[in-house]
Amino acid sequence: MLIVPAEHPLDWKKPPVVTLLLILLNVLIYFGYQSGDYQRREQAIQVYLDQDLLSRERPLFSAALERRERIQPDQRQALEALPRTQLAWLILSDLEFGHDLRSLPAYEQDRAWQAARGKAESVRDRLSSLRFGFVPARFTVEGLFGSMFLHGDFWHLAGNMVFLFLFGFALEIALGRWMYLGLYLFCGLCSGLLWWALDPAWVPGIGASGAISGLMGMYIGVYGLRRIRFFYWLGPLIGYFSAPALWILPLWLGKELFGLLRAADHVNYYAHIGGLVSGFIAVWLPRQLGGLKVDHAYLAKEAPDAPFKRALNSLDEQIGRFALDQAAVRGSELLDLYPGRLPLIERLYGVARARQDRALMGPVLKQLFALPRSQEADALVRRLADGSATNDPNLLSHPAIQLHLLRKLLQLDEPTRALGCWRRLVASGQRPEHLPALTLQLAKRLNPRQDARSIAEMTHFLRRHFPDADPTRQILLYQQHLAPRTP
Repeated sequence: MLIVPAEHPLDWKKPPVVTLLLILLNVLIYFGYQSGDYQRREQAIQVYLDQDLLSRERPLFSAALERRERIQPDQRQALEALPRTQLAWLILSDLEFGHDLRSLPAYEQDRAWQAARGKAESVRDRLSSLRFGFVPARFTVEGLFGSMFLHGDFWHLAGNMVFLFLFGFALEIALGRWMYLGLYLFCGLCSGLLWWALDPAWVPGIGASGAISGLMGMYIGVYGLRRIRFFYWLGPLIGYFSAPALWILPLWLGKELFGLLRAADHVNYYAHIGGLVSGFIAVWLPRQLGGLKVDHAYLAKEAPDAPFKRALNSLDEQIGRFALDQAAVRGSELLDLYPGRLPLIERLYGVARARQDRALMGPVLKQLFALPRSQEADALVRRLADGSATNDPNLLSHPAIQLHLLRKLLQLDEPTRALGCWRRLVASGQRPEHLPALTLQLAKRLNPRQDARSIAEMTHFLRRHFPDADPTRQILLYQQHLAPRTP
């Protein structure tokens, strides 16, 4: 049985960075570190055989298996017939046998046996599943955490990574990256703790499935009773259905409990149940108490720009009612919430100019001048230049605004409008340090025939106020080059 959510398509505008990094980390550990386990296993077997432990421990191991009812007496002969290397590994990798062996009087009294065993076990414990896997009967925090990033084989890894991606990309957006990562690790730890509490076995557990089961529980906790779309595969039946997310929790939990009761495979159902339940509680309970924020717009499949459009419509409504005071206050807040949005800047420019509102005009112009080139942004700059050219006293005549406007108009190759800004800036008496260079740029943009007087005006200005500046020398050379030559 397979039931997975199919509610959200992947949005690469909001890439699941943490999910992709978790997948990459698991893949690198498997191929980069765990790929050496075969050599480690062979070394451990060789050390075990070299210490001549097989002949001494073989009968003890067979008897231990019979006591634990893992084999019947008639199966003992088949066990004894196994190749030496296989039998050696069965004995050496049986952690429970190694633990029980230490309580035998013969072992306790034989220092050579203890030393040989210890040497073989030290090599054996270099295997990833024993070094970083979680063995409930010998609890370690290192194993509890490290087991989440180890896998038994390629298909174990591939299956877990597919489910990590399926659940992770949506949860990362809905919960936020750091909350998502914290809850992922929390569920992985809880899955191991439940196994340790209910079944303190001597078998090492590895795999991300406990943490991924936690993602499944988190998914249900995030959506609650919201109806979402699921993909199902039940034998020959394949398709989609919609249902409240919470209804799927009993199905997922029932599947794991059935697997636990049947116990017909090597799947760690304790870890699955622990992750599933802890993930659901960790999200659902704080949401009920109002202590966990989620991206409701994403859950509702709301367009990314929908909040901005609603805010803009509300602002238009205030402007339409001539409630300019309210529009100015709200506009300042929106500039902080949605910086660099041209439709907002355009509307608030009109509000600020109508009210002669210095407090609003400042941030509006700052964001306007920082915008990249576009047809709409360039049109607003031209509109600003034309507005500052009026004889009426206005906020736009301030020298700092004229300086920024002069730069922008030179970028737009608007020398006529730029000339007006230059003259207003000069008339203000301000002499900013970049003015000579801007004056030279403007002179070179003007038409030498139509604007000869304007170029002469700029040359006179630079010679008078910046006689030693390099742009002054360059504009003099430029004007001499433009002068008519007589034969």
